[in-house]
Amino acid sequence: MADEALFCASIKPPLLEKCMTMAEWSATWQSLGILITLCVAIGALIKYFIDKSTVRDQAEKSHKLERVKFFLDQHRRLFDDEDLKIVLQYLDGDDPRLAGEECWERNRKFAVFIEEVELLIRSGMLDADACQYMFGYYANCAFNGQNFRRGLNFDENHWFLFSEFAKKYEQFSQQSKLDSAWKFSL
Repeated sequence: MADEALFCASIKPPLLEKCMTMAEWSATWQSLGILITLCVAIGALIKYFIDKSTVRDQAEKSHKLERVKFFLDQHRRLFDDEDLKIVLQYLDGDDPRLAGEECWERNRKFAVFIEEVELLIRSGMLDADACQYMFGYYANCAFNGQNFRRGLNFDENHWFLFSEFAKKYEQFSQQSKLDSAWKFSL
């Protein structure tokens, strides 16, 4: 067997010998290629996780925006619907007009609206504190108003969700007075 010839580089590569056999040069270039491939793969993996995180954050923000839009639509519905608007006008002072037969269906519609809100809270679609802040006062006025109750079979078996939501307002009201940094999220 003949001695292998040494091949020398014109300039000394860093961390390498200046003169090596052809097999050593081949192994060195293969190792360098593997190292570069690993660096590119690690970079691609890091970019993948950064992009995935960005997409997840954007999807979460989009989902929050949809929830806020839905919540505001419910709030608008309360004020834009003529029947609900009339009930709201009379709730504050438990106006005797709420007891009139022409308001019974409107009162029922308002109670159903509040029950829908409570169902959405229980399903996790809406935040309980946000709903109490926006709708709780009205529900509590209706629940405690004798004129509002007239014409409705106000047995809690029939209006359980409405009653629960209205009762929670007192607790929410007391707690929000205690919490100076009160926050909620949608």
